[in-house]
Amino acid sequence: MSSSTKRGWGLVTTTGILTGFGHGFVAFAVSALLKPIALDLDTSRGAVSTAIGLGRLASGIASPIVGRATDRSGARGVVAFGMVLTAIGLAALGFVQTEATLYLAWSVLVSAGVAAGFTVALDKLVVGSIREKRGMALAVRFSVAALVSTLLVPFVTVLVDTVGWRNTCFIWALVVLALLPIPLLKFERHIPLKQSRNGAAKPSVGTVRSIVIRPAFWLIAFAFMAQAAVVTGLSVHLVPLMTDNGMTATFAGTLFGGMILLSVPVRLLAGVVADRMTIRVLPILLAALLALEGASIASFALVPSFATMLVVVVALGIGAGAPTLVVLLLCAHLFGEDRFATVQGALMFLQV
Repeated sequence: MSSSTKRGWGLVTTTGILTGFGHGFVAFAVSALLKPIALDLDTSRGAVSTAIGLGRLASGIASPIVGRATDRSGARGVVAFGMVLTAIGLAALGFVQTEATLYLAWSVLVSAGVAAGFTVALDKLVVGSIREKRGMALAVRFSVAALVSTLLVPFVTVLVDTVGWRNTCFIWALVVLALLPIPLLKFERHIPLKQSRNGAAKPSVGTVRSIVIRPAFWLIAFAFMAQAAVVTGLSVHLVPLMTDNGMTATFAGTLFGGMILLSVPVRLLAGVVADRMTIRVLPILLAALLALEGASIASFALVPSFATMLVVVVALGIGAGAPTLVVLLLCAHLFGEDRFATVQGALMFLQV
């Protein structure tokens, strides 16, 4: 294995760890903060949930900007800026006293920071660093992030119980800043374009407008939006749905955790399979995954039972692990490396 290949796979693992610590805290560990924040600010959980929801909207709005900035200047500066903004937002969150300042800290600063520092730019870095086995590279990145996020939840829960939610925010701001040397020292300022056989860089695939008017973009976008809406919506309501059907809260929570862990081997398997397929077969793989997910969910709607509930959990684990990976590979193939982050940012905006 050459030194450049080793460096590429090192970046794959590194980006997964960064996403786990940054995006994992905001997406999963926030559940440990929701109730303490509501009690401390003497407000409802609904108000805190609204801040979280607005944060997802802000993240979606920021994603196209982040994507374009990454394609133009590389991942290093974008990721570093996002990490600093996330840390500032977390520190500000530790000082909030009203709902208005909660919305500013969480919905604007933290969410925009995470969008810049831990999502699109890091995906672009992996796609630009690994070319022969991109499917496996993305699978490893997402799997490492999922494992870190899974381990993060109980740790943050203990931290909140021990030092309080405000100090937890301060501590995590310091953790994010402590990771800042990684992009500054390890990431290149610019990701080079793939070279053609004569040594010249391949030209740009076109403007953003020329991309979004292509039917292929919208076919991928609609598939991505539909799959994300179903997985996100059912994931939010999965535990209540299981308890409504007679399961204990502990058992339901265990199954939910199993769903998250199931996404890890599913991602790895999807990466191996996708790397062996041609570009013409990838849309068929995506369609098959979506059809399988839809049929599995329909089985519980038609015949509610413990068995069909397990089928739904497995389907959501597959849905959380494989389709996004296939979508990103399709984007790299159809639109090129130099516009990858721009396309992904647009897709994330539509998804939100």
